[in-house]
Amino acid sequence: MAAKKRNRRSGRSTARPSTEAASSTAAEPDEEVEAAQDEAEDTSGSPKSSGSLKDPVRRGGAAKDAPAASTRRSAEAERTRTSRRRVAAVQPNPTWLAPFAVTMLILGLVYLVVYYLSAGQLPLPIGDWNLAAGFGIMVVGGGALMFWK
Repeated sequence: MAAKKRNRRSGRSTARPSTEAASSTAAEPDEEVEAAQDEAEDTSGSPKSSGSLKDPVRRGGAAKDAPAASTRRSAEAERTRTSRRRVAAVQPNPTWLAPFAVTMLILGLVYLVVYYLSAGQLPLPIGDWNLAAGFGIMVVGGGALMFWK
């Protein structure tokens, strides 16, 4: 007693032994793959037949319903995924942020230019640490721009 089954990839019909014969003989690799696909279909929500093998007529109807069921599942998954996403409320930038950042960037640049033009005598008599002070002021201005939206 063999049941006819269509291979999904090739479309060819294959004869499968009945459940009694299948349990008494070792399954071939192709049959193991098809059996695994059948089990995957069983867990995916397609209707099951009364026997251990699927009814080919019922299976054809389930295959037509599969895209609709798949679409429903993906739409539901999308709906639950987007409902759990938290989005921060859009807050306007503080009015002082952009002028402060630009002022710090320009002030640091002016500090470095004065240091180079005065050959290290101005703005402070701290030697090469004037470079660190000028770049530090510029870093403060650049850091403030990180919060600008």
